[in-house]
Amino acid sequence: MPELILSHVTRRFSGHTAVDDFSLTVRDGEFVCLLGPSGCGKTTTLRIIAGFERADAGRLTLDGADITHAPPQQRDIGLVFQSYALFPHKTVAENIGFGLKMRGRPRAAIAAAVEEALALVRLEGLGGRYPRALSGGQQQRVALARALAIRPRLLLMDEPLSNLDAQLREEMRNEIRRIQKSLGITAVLVTHDQAEALAMADRIAVMAKGRLQQMADPATIYEAPATAFVSGFIGQANVLEGRVESTGAEAVLALPGGVTLAGRGDGLAAGAATRAMVKHERMALCRAEPAQLANRFPCQVAERTYLGGSIAYRCEAAGMTLTALLPNHPLFESFAPGDTAWIGWAATDCAFFPC
Repeated sequence: MPELILSHVTRRFSGHTAVDDFSLTVRDGEFVCLLGPSGCGKTTTLRIIAGFERADAGRLTLDGADITHAPPQQRDIGLVFQSYALFPHKTVAENIGFGLKMRGRPRAAIAAAVEEALALVRLEGLGGRYPRALSGGQQQRVALARALAIRPRLLLMDEPLSNLDAQLREEMRNEIRRIQKSLGITAVLVTHDQAEALAMADRIAVMAKGRLQQMADPATIYEAPATAFVSGFIGQANVLEGRVESTGAEAVLALPGGVTLAGRGDGLAAGAATRAMVKHERMALCRAEPAQLANRFPCQVAERTYLGGSIAYRCEAAGMTLTALLPNHPLFESFAPGDTAWIGWAATDCAFFPC
């Protein structure tokens, strides 16, 4: 039986629909990320799961039990907030044991659970400290330990890494993933960070305007986006608009000026206004014509942007402005503004979507 099911959930605020007919299944032991831009409804969805917001329509079940109208304290859910929400006047041990104390657990059982939680997040020996004496990463670990100490059926996390610097954020996402898998706990994390979702999730639910756009494993979300929104939101893409000239296993799109592109698109009709999208890192930029690529054009490099591990080239080709992202590596050719070159991409890397 699936662990958590949301069925046609809707939530409105003063005429604004924050969550719109949203359905989602999170399997037992699965790590799911709700991913989307600010204002897409992901945090409201998390708050509905936690019981802090009441759905205007729809149903929620956890382990087969209807929790649609259950108060938060009866849902057996652990929460990790963006701001950590630690009690500043309580020690680390008191913070971690707070939920157990509220549940009336014996003092000895609380002490044992706190020590176990501290070991789980690798903070042994810090139980007597206060939050102000901890680094941001340590505070986040305490918040995670507090949520896990009660051994919840479900762990919810709302942007838990957004207040950390880049290096610590990467370290903590690996730690959260390790802990979640070691416990086998079901987890839902809200984030706007694509890299975070791709690195941590078993499956990603991409949201826009309160609705689910696509739910799939990270590779499918990235390699085979279901909508133009998902394609544009995950990574960066070149976008070209035209009309379908022919359909089939490999469709052809005609752009203004007589340029044609080969790509993949299901359910498109000849003559339909269509958007072609190809990710920056799937573009080839080379001095010799890449004959093996279906889409290839002579171009001039207009701009070069150094990004450390990669270099972005903005190129002008056949009336198109295209960006190619190449690894900063000796095996790849390097270009300067004003250079002539060839830019191209495979038909399989070019997705067509209705405008």
